[in-house]
Amino acid sequence: MKKHLRAKNSSSCEPTHRSTREKEKSYELRNVFVIISLSILPYLSCLNGDFVFDDAESIVNNPIVNGEESLSQIFTRDFWGRPIASPHSHKSYRPVTTFTFWLNYQLHGKSTLGYHVVNIICHAVATMVFYLFARLMEKRLDNFEIALPAAVLFAVHPVHTEAVANMTGRAELLMTIFSLLALITFIRNETFSWNFVIFVTMATFSKEQGLMTIPIALCIDLVTRNSFSSKHTTTIVFFLLLAFLRMFINGFQTAKFTKLDNPAAFIESRFYRAVNYSYIWLYHIYLLVIPANLCFDYSMGCIPPISSLYDVRVLSPVLISIPVIIGVKFRNECRVLTFGALMGAIAFLPSSNIFFTVGFTVAERVLYLPSVGFCIMCAVAMKKLSVHTKNADIIAITVILLSISKTYKRSSEWENELSLYSSGLRVCPMNAKIHYNMGKVLGDNGLTKDAEKNYWNAIKLDPSYEQALNNLGNLLEKSGDSKTAESLLARAVTLRPNFAVAWMNLGISQMNLKKYQDAEKSLKNSLTLRPNSAHCLFNLGVLYQRTNRELLAMSAWRNATRVNPSHTQSWTNLFVVLDHLDQCSEVIELSDQALLSVPNESRVHMQIGSCYAKNKEFTKAERYINTAIDLHPSSALYHANLGNNRTSSAKTRITLSGVLFQRMNRHKDAETEYRIALMHDSQNTIARQNLQKLEQHNCYNSTSP
Repeated sequence: MKKHLRAKNSSSCEPTHRSTREKEKSYELRNVFVIISLSILPYLSCLNGDFVFDDAESIVNNPIVNGEESLSQIFTRDFWGRPIASPHSHKSYRPVTTFTFWLNYQLHGKSTLGYHVVNIICHAVATMVFYLFARLMEKRLDNFEIALPAAVLFAVHPVHTEAVANMTGRAELLMTIFSLLALITFIRNETFSWNFVIFVTMATFSKEQGLMTIPIALCIDLVTRNSFSSKHTTTIVFFLLLAFLRMFINGFQTAKFTKLDNPAAFIESRFYRAVNYSYIWLYHIYLLVIPANLCFDYSMGCIPPISSLYDVRVLSPVLISIPVIIGVKFRNECRVLTFGALMGAIAFLPSSNIFFTVGFTVAERVLYLPSVGFCIMCAVAMKKLSVHTKNADIIAITVILLSISKTYKRSSEWENELSLYSSGLRVCPMNAKIHYNMGKVLGDNGLTKDAEKNYWNAIKLDPSYEQALNNLGNLLEKSGDSKTAESLLARAVTLRPNFAVAWMNLGISQMNLKKYQDAEKSLKNSLTLRPNSAHCLFNLGVLYQRTNRELLAMSAWRNATRVNPSHTQSWTNLFVVLDHLDQCSEVIELSDQALLSVPNESRVHMQIGSCYAKNKEFTKAERYINTAIDLHPSSALYHANLGNNRTSSAKTRITLSGVLFQRMNRHKDAETEYRIALMHDSQNTIARQNLQKLEQHNCYNSTSP
């Protein structure tokens, strides 16, 4: 009877257990759906975004990513493609991230959609892994049900926009994924393991911040057990070895930054330096708590340094210490809250300027991993709040909806550089660097006057901004104001004597002002700094030509084509001068080499055709001229003739295919070419005069007996 009753009880409990498991499974599936959806939806507005800000350097112009260098160089180059041993390297060694960019480039080239899709997927994966991590922490710390609200906040937090919408931010995403996987492994195994080693290594070589996974792991044991276990000695040794390896790869050197990058680091007073660092830490916390005004760049005037005791921000160290003191006193009251604070602080340490100087004032992207701790703290606070008020859910939903709206809007601002820099000026109108970037974009889009205005603003905000001086000088030179350009460029090279491009631009302005000796000196200074600059060699050749030193001009242009075989202006000018000196045989001799480098340059084809015509090889001349016309069908000069016309003022070369046909006695073809030339350029006097001569000739022939 007892056995029968036991069997009956057992069978009656089985459906209950099955029902509970099904409910738990349904609950988890719902959570996964919510988390993934919220991770993706706010970022759909950036899917068609361009390469912006740092993307050009980390992806488009990175020789490893774009295939100019072998993929094997990934282990000897930094994140930006420079040799890691170079003094100009930023020492950002992230081969894992660079490899993913390389894969993207192989699949998508310069089409940005694929890069954005990968970044958004990485964010969704990071959020899911964070959810799993938080579920494990729930069991280890106070049984607080904080995983779902923490993961939801992490999914939609606006401060993450830079890491997700900016393709370069993938370093943060990958680092966080591997870091959280390592922590999950650590919690499950409760000790050091090879899986933990692999994940930490992958995190560190995705971004340097991943090294902090090890102290975070030790922090978990410290919070849960209030002591370090002796079995974690291996973990500490691994941390030291990995840190040593990072330093060894960098040649035991750190990147060299300037006052423009991080003004606080260059304050001489230790007191004010500490005060400024404290304020910067507070500002990062402010961005986590109130991410209302976000900016891609906080340098150069966006956050003025604290230099007076009357500045209220001087209280920053006190404000930082208050929550620390409270946290230490009540650390055992809510261990999960303590862990969240410690995790956020430890993850932020590499960006704190404590151990080494970083290359930024404030950066939203570095908060991606620290925000894990912040989201945990917010989830705990919400749970505590729900005990005291019935409106906790309404508050939580409002915060989430506002975050989704802000994230969607902010990610759309990363769509192109114009919208990004415009948003930056709204937040940091005193940032000279943003005005400079805005000027650069406007100038590239042909909005010269607006570009000049932004460059002037940048210079007013920072009179020593040599790059703004150079770019503004270059713009003014192109618009014909050589005098003002010379003044600005002279200031640029005074501020930075090794500024090769500014020396070259200064030489061009001086040349246009007919200060030929000064121009030659400036151009040679530029070449001393950058001896392999084809563009500078070309301009030096132009200077020699203007001062009637044609042999030196040809030598400069030949050197330019050796340095850069694709420098079309140098090939064209070289061939023009050779033709002028009646050295057409050399033009023909160099033609194969030139066309191998610049096969689609119409001017080179035309000049080669001109020389064949001079040698009376009309069939070859016609072939090259026709190619030139095919490449540039709207050129009136190409349609008109092939020959010379030297004005008394400028020795201008004019090549016209009609004259070629006229010389070949193909008068009908010549007439057609002249008429086409006049269709493209009604003021072409040569075509009009030659057409009149042809018509007179035809009229004479028709009346002859």
